[in-house]
Amino acid sequence: MKKNIWENVYYRLNDPVEIKLAILFTLSYVAIPMSDVELKHCMLEATSVDFLDLCDVLEKLMEENHIKTVWRDEMDKFVLTQSGEDMIAMFENKLLSSVKSSLKHSVDKYYRNETSRKSIRCDLQPIAENQFNVELELKEGKNSLLVMSVFAGSKKHALAMCRRFREDPYAVYQKLTEMLTKEEEA
Repeated sequence: MKKNIWENVYYRLNDPVEIKLAILFTLSYVAIPMSDVELKHCMLEATSVDFLDLCDVLEKLMEENHIKTVWRDEMDKFVLTQSGEDMIAMFENKLLSSVKSSLKHSVDKYYRNETSRKSIRCDLQPIAENQFNVELELKEGKNSLLVMSVFAGSKKHALAMCRRFREDPYAVYQKLTEMLTKEEEA
């Protein structure tokens, strides 16, 4: 199989105008408020922009009123202002299509991982000295499919239960529903 030699080659964003456009494009593509960490994660994963340059450009975009912060989910998040929306609408074609594609891929991957991470919860709850319950939750969107607390005993056993649940939570859900809906055999 022939290896793609261009697979790990990134376009170096070092022009402040290109960095501005990339940030505005990312916020426009996401269309929801993004935290500082989310935005920087997606930008750094998609391009080889210098972190300090990225921070400087974010500050300049705020000063120029192209982006602003709003309070969502108990933190400040970035959104486009009207002038930021106008700027990206006028100059989006100046951003390389490979950069746009890479940014889209990075954003999609980040939010897909975030969604799956938020849909599964497994926590250890100490109930006595060296005894634990395992709190399990499986969500699909905003709906909870499974919420339960199970006595696990030792911490080692509780950790093993969490690991098993995280490996295939839908199998656990399916087996539990089969057990609860199984009709009695005649």
